[in-house]
Amino acid sequence: MIVCVCNALNESSVRQAAQNAGGRVSILKIYESLDATPQCGKCLCHARNICDDEHRLAQG
Repeated sequence: MIVCVCNALNESSVRQAAQNAGGRVSILKIYESLDATPQCGKCLCHARNICDDEHRLAQG
């Protein structure tokens, strides 16, 4: 599923970046790790939710 149309980021890449971050980090850091910058901002809530899910899964 596409998360960010402006940067062509899909859900799996955002999940992987969140896993690689190794903890709760800002969504801007996640985008930075993907060599992207939020453009219109419509994706930020969904991307943040994905990162929060990954953080919860890592916590057990």
